[in-house]
Amino acid sequence: MTYKTRFVTILFSFLPVLAFAQNNLALTDAIKKGLEQNFDIKIQASNVKIAKNNNVWGQAGGLPTINFTANQNNNLQDVTNPASFVQGITINNNLQGNLTLDWILFDGFSVRISKERLETLQKESEGQAKMVIENTVQDIINNYYAVVLEQERYEILKKALQLSGDRYEYMQFKESVGSAVTTDVLLEKSNYLTDSSRVINQELVWRNAKRSLNFLLAEKDLDTPYSPTDSLIFKGLEYNLEELRTKMLSRNSDLLRQYATLAIMQKDWELRKADRLPQVRLNAGLSNTQIRQDLTQATFSNGRSGEVGRAANTNYNANLIFSVPIFNGGIIKRSIQNAAIQQEIGTWQIERLKQTLNQQLNTAFDLYQVRRIMLNIATENKNTSETNLNLAEVKFRNGTINSFEYRILQNNYLDAAFREIEAVYNLIEANTLLLRLTGGILE
Repeated sequence: MTYKTRFVTILFSFLPVLAFAQNNLALTDAIKKGLEQNFDIKIQASNVKIAKNNNVWGQAGGLPTINFTANQNNNLQDVTNPASFVQGITINNNLQGNLTLDWILFDGFSVRISKERLETLQKESEGQAKMVIENTVQDIINNYYAVVLEQERYEILKKALQLSGDRYEYMQFKESVGSAVTTDVLLEKSNYLTDSSRVINQELVWRNAKRSLNFLLAEKDLDTPYSPTDSLIFKGLEYNLEELRTKMLSRNSDLLRQYATLAIMQKDWELRKADRLPQVRLNAGLSNTQIRQDLTQATFSNGRSGEVGRAANTNYNANLIFSVPIFNGGIIKRSIQNAAIQQEIGTWQIERLKQTLNQQLNTAFDLYQVRRIMLNIATENKNTSETNLNLAEVKFRNGTINSFEYRILQNNYLDAAFREIEAVYNLIEANTLLLRLTGGILE
């Protein structure tokens, strides 16, 4: 067994993850799994459920409230006063039941406005959920391709390690037949060990990238093995900046949510104005009282024994209450003014967000265009470096160039290959950002 073979055996004994069977995972499957399992999405979905539960007329005060109460009072009295009309033990039992109804018949349209506000709150919650979903999908796409990027880096480094190992064995052979000096062998050994370290470190980076994606997918085991099936292949699409801007202003989730927030502020202002209007309430009730008096253990002053007496009392009532606010220290007036100011703030927040989004879109669009160009340059550079490396392999074998010169060309190829796959990843990342800004990432 050669030194290289022994070292490779030791090297890969430290890489257990790569030996496991891995399930294939497409980008669409990763997104689907994230939509089903991601914790942030689940939390926001629960918030939407709460908003839907609250969006009913009863929550807005449009339905009556009905309450039932019951009281039982028990009293025992032992009289030994000769001046009293009744002597002995008197037991009184009193059971009373009350059924009451309270219904706001008119409250300055507050009930209708409150219901509309609840509907707007639900829309805002749904908009927040959509924003969380879009951000999560963007993160899943970027992290998925980060895994692919680190995997391809790993494969490139493995290829370089194989070439270094072949040259090292070749120099060992030349040394054994006396046509190579020890310094050349040691140089190739050093190159081989350096490339081996790169492979080990890259495997760790790759594994951590998988953990980051598993975290987004809410996998219980962050080391769940899988193999991405989508490759780093993306030439880029042609975009028109003004068309993207139009889509952004009509579909961006952040902007739509801010519009919903402004609508809520409008409803708050309407509610404060409704506080000036009169209120009409209906109060109705039914009460029934059952009375029991036990005088069997008591005697009257005339010497007669007492009996058990019973009585009942039923009361019905219905009342209309009309109230108009006259003066409360200016509280209503100030609340209306403050609500109007909040609307102004909401309008300014929308304008500020539009300006921010326009800035982000311009920056993202320029970045996307530059990265398309950089990808073309990186691809051409990688192809040139690969050709030079293939030619250098032949020259190295026939002795035209030495190990130092070959190593330089090999490192140039590694750098060029890395820059190409990084350029593809960067372009995908820029494209994903454009999709999220323009509200098209879920499509």
